[in-house]
Amino acid sequence: MEDGRTVLLSDGTRIRMAGLAAPEECWAKAATAFAKAFLLDKPVKVDAGDPTIVDEAPLWLDDGTEYALLAVSQGILRGDSPHDPAFREAEAAATSAGLGLWGDPCRGQAKPPAATTPPPVVVTVPSPVTTTAPAPVFGCAIGYRVTYRWNGGYNADVTITNTGTAPINGWTLRWKFTRGQIVTDMWNATGKQSGADVSATNVSYTATIAVGGTQVVGYTGNHRADNPDPIAFSVNDHPCQVR
Repeated sequence: MEDGRTVLLSDGTRIRMAGLAAPEECWAKAATAFAKAFLLDKPVKVDAGDPTIVDEAPLWLDDGTEYALLAVSQGILRGDSPHDPAFREAEAAATSAGLGLWGDPCRGQAKPPAATTPPPVVVTVPSPVTTTAPAPVFGCAIGYRVTYRWNGGYNADVTITNTGTAPINGWTLRWKFTRGQIVTDMWNATGKQSGADVSATNVSYTATIAVGGTQVVGYTGNHRADNPDPIAFSVNDHPCQVR
């Protein structure tokens, strides 16, 4: 797996998947993780098309899904087929839903927006009156949604909202599964799992969440039977409201 749109097949053939633009810098790692989840060590079908073009071709999953269209519909990559209505509709739907690179931190940009800190407020008061700034209050809310399903597996987004009164600089998100689900890949954070307990720690470009701001952690998971939402969400060991 070279990047989100270029794969090396088991016979040594290097294929760049038709219909996909180059990965955006701020979403490149997530695009590669998504591709590994669906393609690594799995059977695929390649439509060679024009035999004179050997380095670019459509690639199909074993269930008949075109991978390029799936990736665009989930906001993993931009489409590179402006005249194909299916790709236009898939990209429009991902943009409207804020999926993948269309959500935080990319917002459709080539680079994540730089975190900004408002200038300090200086209060001048006559002596001997003094003022004491209130202590910052930590607050968090969680939005959880499954964005894609297949037999025995799924993709999900966990959105952290900073509802406190100060920026969050560095965070660890935790939750608990209730039906034996297993995380197999994660993007925008570094994941660990011990039994039912999962933790997701920020990477460098997702460390800061401004007051009122959000950060999305995406992951791929497996499940055996039903797949209820996780419980007991917390950020930096503070329980979070689930919206």
